[in-house]
Amino acid sequence: MKLDNSKFDIICNTVDNGIILINKNLEVQFWNKWLEIRTGISANEIINKNLIDFYPNIDEKKLTRKISTALKLNSSTFYTPQISKYLVNIELGKVTDKVFDNMQQSITITPLDIENELVIIYIYDVTMLCEINFKLKEIKEKVEEKNEELNLLFDTTMEAIILFKDDRVVDCNKVAIELLNYSSKYDLINKSFYELIHNKRILEKIHDRPLETTILRSDESSFKALINIKDTVINSQIFKIVTIVDISEIKRKENLLAEQSKLAAMGEMIGNIAHQWRQPLNIISITASSTKLKKEIGLLTDKILLDSLKLISDTTEHLSNTIDVFKDFLKEDKEKSLFNLTQNIQNNIALIETILNENKIRIDLDLDDEIYLFNFSNEFSQALINILNNASDAISSKLKQDELRLIKISTKQLKDIVEITILDNAGGIEKDIIEKIFEPYFTTKHKFQGTGLGLYMTHKIIKMSMKGKITVSNKEFTYEDKEYIGAEFKITLSSNT
Repeated sequence: MKLDNSKFDIICNTVDNGIILINKNLEVQFWNKWLEIRTGISANEIINKNLIDFYPNIDEKKLTRKISTALKLNSSTFYTPQISKYLVNIELGKVTDKVFDNMQQSITITPLDIENELVIIYIYDVTMLCEINFKLKEIKEKVEEKNEELNLLFDTTMEAIILFKDDRVVDCNKVAIELLNYSSKYDLINKSFYELIHNKRILEKIHDRPLETTILRSDESSFKALINIKDTVINSQIFKIVTIVDISEIKRKENLLAEQSKLAAMGEMIGNIAHQWRQPLNIISITASSTKLKKEIGLLTDKILLDSLKLISDTTEHLSNTIDVFKDFLKEDKEKSLFNLTQNIQNNIALIETILNENKIRIDLDLDDEIYLFNFSNEFSQALINILNNASDAISSKLKQDELRLIKISTKQLKDIVEITILDNAGGIEKDIIEKIFEPYFTTKHKFQGTGLGLYMTHKIIKMSMKGKITVSNKEFTYEDKEYIGAEFKITLSSNT
C-alpha cells in the first residue's frame, strides 16, 4: 500500500494524542510527534522495531489479539491494560498534588490496511478524568468518616431522665433540668406528662424502641427529641422512666450531611457520565479521523462515507439523550407530576450503566409499561439509584468475577397500589442487622452497604415524601434453573396519590 507520507505526517503529527502505525507483529511503522515529545523516543529509533523491545511490560498476547480482532472484523477495538492504566509509560512532570506518576491512557485500535495487516493505535490522555474520579472517591470517604463521627457523637450523648408516677413527674436528673430550661427539679416535679410531650397520643401505643417527638420547654419553646418510655415497678408501684435526647442539632447536621452526600453523589454521577461519554467521543473522533485519512489516501467510498456519517449521527444522539436524562435527574421536584414508571426506571439504569457494566452486573427487567404514577419522579429516582448502588456494592463484595451477578427489577399494578421490587443475588443481609438498615442512627459498625445514610434517605423519601412503604427481606429464588438468595427491597406506592 502506498501512502502520501507528507499528508499522513501532517495529519498524524497535528492531533493532540498519540498515534502509532503498527503491524500484526507489533512492528512500528509510524510514531508521531506527540509520542516523541512525551516518551523521549524518536521516530527514527523505534520505526521498524518491535514495540515490546521498548515497552516490555505491555501485555503482548492481549495487544496482538486486539489487533487481530480489529483486522478480522474491520472495526475498532479497545485495549484496556489490566494492571496499569496506560499502554506506554509516560511519566508526568513534577506537578503539585498529582495523583498518578504516569499518564493514564485510553487506547483505541483502528484497522487501516487489512491486506497488509496494519492498524492505527490511538492513545488518549485521560489523566485528568482519572484524577477527578479519584478525588470524588476521596470526598465520598470523607463523607463516610463524618457520618461515623456523627454516629459516635450520638451514641455517647448524655440522656435526660425523668421519672413519672400516675403521669406526673416525681424525679429527674440534672440533664433534664438543663434540657427543659428549668431552674431546679422542683419546678419540674408534679408536671404532667402532656405538659412536656407535644404528641398527646404518644402513650396510646406500646413502643418497644425509641421514637421521635417534640418536647416543650418551660418557656414554651420546643425541640425535636428522641425518647424512650419504659414501665417499671418500684416498691410495688408502677412508674414510667422516660429518657430524652435532644436531636435538634443532630437533625441540623443530618440535613447538612444529607446535602453533602447528595453533592458527592452528584459529583460521582458527573464522573460516571463523563466516563460514559469517553467511548462515544472516541468513536466520533476515530470515525472522523479515519474518514479524513481514507479521503486523503483515496480509499473513501460513498458507502464508507455514509456509514461513517450515520455512526457519528447515532453516537451524537446517544450523547444528547444521556445529557437529557442527567438534567432530569438533577431537577428538584417542586410539585408532583404524572410520570411513566418504566421510563423512569430505564433512565435511572442508564445513568449508572457504566458502574453496572464495570461490575459485570446483569439487569433483568420485568416491567409493566402501562403504570403511571402521580408523585415526585426525581425523588423516586434518587431512592431507586440508592438501592441499586447498594445492591451493586453488595454484589461486588460478595460474589466472584466469574459468578452470575444479577439485579432483578419488577413492577406490577395491584388495584390502587403499585409494587416495585429490586432483588439481587448477593446472598442476603445478615439477620442481626436487617431490621436496622433503615434506621437514621444506625452505626457503621453494623454497616450493611454503602454509607448507610443512602438507605435511610431512601426510606425517608419513600415514606415521608412519596407517602409509600419500603421493606427489605431475604428471598430465595430460581433464575435460569439455578437457586439463589438475595436481598429484596419492595416499594409500594399508591397510584392515586
